Amino acid sequence: MPDQHGDAASALAWQPAPGRHAPMMPWPAVQQGIDAVAAQVRDAGIVPDAMIGIFQGGWMIAQGLADHFPGTPVLGVMASLSDGGRELYAELVSAGDGVLRPVVLAPGSTVLLVDEVVDSGRTARTFLALLRRDYQLRPRLACICADAGADPQPDFCADRMTDLPLLVLPWRVQRDFGQAIACLLRACPLTTSQIDERLRDLGHDIPPDILEHRLGDLFVSGHVTRSADGRWASRR
Repeated sequence: MPDQHGDAASALAWQPAPGRHAPMMPWPAVQQGIDAVAAQVRDAGIVPDAMIGIFQGGWMIAQGLADHFPGTPVLGVMASLSDGGRELYAELVSAGDGVLRPVVLAPGSTVLLVDEVVDSGRTARTFLALLRRDYQLRPRLACICADAGADPQPDFCADRMTDLPLLVLPWRVQRDFGQAIACLLRACPLTTSQIDERLRDLGHDIPPDILEHRLGDLFVSGHVTRSADGRWASRR
């Protein structure tokens, strides 16, 4: 599925606009979203043959959805480049016991393709096409949040927004640490211990030495400042 420049991987590349609002989503909000999506799927009378999570975030949501559909397998999907590097193909895998194993579903199976957030829809559109082409599946798209202008729109979604923010989801706090800290410091400066307390409230237990080290990295890179009394603040 190459684009006009022949760079197939660009179909999955996405960068947020600079300065985009980035709120944090705590675990309870994620669970509420999963519950809402599961209810929509049941109301539609669909019993999926498998949940297929787009690695990595979609895998997390698919695991939660599977709790509502006992016995439904949870699979993951990744995209790889062909040897020539100009076309993507889907790799459908199971992850039992921490080992990734290739999986093949019966052609025509109804599956839920699951992602955490659908923004422009480019990633979802790519994977929907790959599952149809490479596995002859009948995928329906599910996520917890989506932009109202996304193309395609998800079939099942807990929250559609006209101006989707750059959500910092619970499993992204370490990866998107700078954005997470910017969220916490938006209201007022905080000490390291206060930041630690707020992260724990959100379900994150980062060892104090690692937290201090990562805050120091943000200081060196110019993203935060630190006052004489030890309070961190976002650099405006």
